[in-house]
Amino acid sequence: MPYAVAKRGALWQHRAAMDQPAVTLGRRILVVGTSGSGKTTLAQRLAERLGIPYVCNDAILHRPNWRPNPPDQRLAEFDAATRGEAWTFDGNIGSLKAPEDILIAERADTIIWLDFPRYVVMRQLLRRTISRCWRRTELWHGNRETWRMSFTSNDSILLWAWKSHGLNRQRYAAMFADPRWGHLTKLRLRSRREIEHVLGHAM
Repeated sequence: MPYAVAKRGALWQHRAAMDQPAVTLGRRILVVGTSGSGKTTLAQRLAERLGIPYVCNDAILHRPNWRPNPPDQRLAEFDAATRGEAWTFDGNIGSLKAPEDILIAERADTIIWLDFPRYVVMRQLLRRTISRCWRRTELWHGNRETWRMSFTSNDSILLWAWKSHGLNRQRYAAMFADPRWGHLTKLRLRSRREIEHVLGHAM
């Protein structure tokens, strides 16, 4: 199954085969997709493979006790974290209206969109959420997901992923077609096989 790669407005196809030539990525790589799609795992693995820093979006967005980072402080931290010549970053850039979203998109040279079907994302997210709640996994600044937060709250990550999946697909499809972001190398990955191919051939 081919996956789409766009660079500087051009679109071509790469077939996920073991003899496929190397996948040339930039040095500032933004990984986006609905919560549960695997952004963090891919960003971390790419950082390890390429020998570059990994920037955690959620660690900047959230303070202890899940308090949101104030906008001015948040922007300053995003700015400091992405000044370097190379990094991977996991996080959605939403509607490209927030200053930090525009900052990241303008500084990046590559964007990888994990565009999985909703049922795949929800299955992965449910497994992850149950594991984190059961193990009381510490995330950022001492924060932990709880059963109540995850399954009965209006702030449930599961509810958020279900509701935002379609909107994310619309937004990133529009962004990929927008000439404003023509400087970005764009990869739209739709399966685990395609992810593993990129990881195996990235340079």
